Amino acid sequence: MNDKRAILFAILGAIALIVLPHSVEAATTDEKSTTSNVTVNVYVSISLTTDFGDGVMFGSLDPGVDDTNSTTCDDLGCNISVSGDTNVAVDIVMKANANLTRGAELDSISHYNYTWNTTDGTSLQLKPGNYLNITEYDYRTDFKVGDSVAASGVRSWQAWLDIPGSQTAGTYNNTLYFCGNQEDTTDCGS
Repeated sequence: MNDKRAILFAILGAIALIVLPHSVEAATTDEKSTTSNVTVNVYVSISLTTDFGDGVMFGSLDPGVDDTNSTTCDDLGCNISVSGDTNVAVDIVMKANANLTRGAELDSISHYNYTWNTTDGTSLQLKPGNYLNITEYDYRTDFKVGDSVAASGVRSWQAWLDIPGSQTAGTYNNTLYFCGNQEDTTDCGS
């Protein structure tokens, strides 16, 4: 029995000499992993040409005059540009704060029209009368100033005005707003 024990201990000792040196060696590398994530935000930037900086002006007009082009934005002379660093397709919408209104009175001009096209002139979109008097952004395709405009894209714009024959004399004003928002969204609000 002692011989069997001696052989068993010899075998176990040999196994220990083979296994133990490998199990007590220090690790020379250790690898772990984790994930990485980022969300790139939508960035939209539009600008108006300097012609817009002077406002959309019509000068002095006589009652009963129709289809008078703006003196500052005639012949598609005003441009709305989408910045080159915009990272989505852009819809351009517009609104006015009110009709063209004389002072604090309720007398107004409602026949205020506009049109736009692309810089290469391939798409002329005539807009219905009274549109520039709407006080909320209209996101319907037929009423957008620009639909799905790419970065560095430009829309040329012009306006014309009809003065009814019985229009009261005076100076009429309003404010126009242009907003660029990600295509097919309503991010400009109302």
